[in-house]
Amino acid sequence: MSPDTTLVTLTGDGTFRVPDPAQRARLNLPDDPYLAALLRLRALLGDDLDSQIATRLYLPSALGQDPTDHVLPATLAMLGDTTGDLASYGWRLGTGAGQAWRRAHEQWERMLGAARIALHGYEGPLMTTALGPATLTASTFLQSGERTLGDPGAVRDLPILLAEGLVEHLERVRDHVPGAKQHVLLREDAVAAVHEGRIPTPSGRRRYDPVPADVIGRLWRRLVVSLEDFGLSADEITLGIGANIELLRAARDAGVRRLAMGPRRMPDLSTPAGRTLWEAVAEEVDRGAVLELIVDPRPGGMLGPELERMLDTWRCLGHTDADAAGVAVIAHTGIAHEVDQGKRDPALQPDASSLLDEPAITDMLRIAPQWAERLVP
Repeated sequence: MSPDTTLVTLTGDGTFRVPDPAQRARLNLPDDPYLAALLRLRALLGDDLDSQIATRLYLPSALGQDPTDHVLPATLAMLGDTTGDLASYGWRLGTGAGQAWRRAHEQWERMLGAARIALHGYEGPLMTTALGPATLTASTFLQSGERTLGDPGAVRDLPILLAEGLVEHLERVRDHVPGAKQHVLLREDAVAAVHEGRIPTPSGRRRYDPVPADVIGRLWRRLVVSLEDFGLSADEITLGIGANIELLRAARDAGVRRLAMGPRRMPDLSTPAGRTLWEAVAEEVDRGAVLELIVDPRPGGMLGPELERMLDTWRCLGHTDADAAGVAVIAHTGIAHEVDQGKRDPALQPDASSLLDEPAITDMLRIAPQWAERLVP
């Protein structure tokens, strides 16, 4: 499909709750959970819906089978030349490879092995998801028990380690699924809390100092450069940036074209902050940026209202519905919103209910034609 004809692209947040044994039997899926998950995702997202609605298949970073099967440990398993383990307070770096750390590596190995079988002959887009460097600093701990965020040297090293690990992982994905067009989603669930100084220290009695947007932008730039050196274009890297104008500008200065934002986090256009942010978003779109909207598609979720609010805002800014053509929708169950709002510590392990499942993805697919009709020029 030509990007010029695509009205909307549909994908997920990198998670997929593995079908249970009863579902696997009903759908005639294999017993292996990794193979079953990938086969089901390929059936759901492996083909575009029509000539104007595209899909982006992804390798799940989390199936939710146990505490090591989530996006954070999956990202840590990618870090180059790094070891760690799961302590009572969270994932700790640099302590030697503990059992949980080895298990997280095993999860990725099994997913890659399943990809060779389930995605044989596949030639469409294929996305890898990882937590971004700012979120990793808030989500992990050092041997001292201090968060990585508290060590400037460790903060500087993280993008390099993540870049090395991601590139190695992408090379292996290319070997396993040679026809796939690779894409990377960098989830920065906690970047707003890092930027605004809302991450608590281990004692809980104070907060870490705010990290300026330009410093976070330099972390992103190091990572983006490495991904571009691997061969990805700016159109094949999506970065979650929260809902902050300084972070928006830092991302664009870092060379990011695809910006993932949650409409529910955006301040209302009627407020001064909302007007400033939305106008900046519109300006960046005019300059070539592409929006990827993070929405909850589940029954009772906010998919319809969030998309409707986005179009209402777009019109108030003097644009037409058709000006939003090309947007992507990232299905997500809302845990990133809880982290962003300070309701959840990014270091805490989520439970399986926070992961996407088949009904959530099918609900997104169901509403997509109505959404696309609104975007026809």
